[in-house]
Amino acid sequence: KKKYVCQLCKRAFTTSGHLSRHTKTHTGERPHPCPFPGCEARCSRADNLQQ
Repeated sequence: KKKYVCQLCKRAFTTSGHLSRHTKTHTGERPHPCPFPGCEARCSRADNLQQ
């Protein structure tokens, strides 16, 4: 059962971690910088840097 609900868009998640990850889509938080020199890209999730 999805018991963790986003207060901004009402989307529901099965874990608090998934809700926390989703919340960054609303805040625009991008704490993970690209490791390549000269690249200014930042991601909300570290695993997206592998793409």
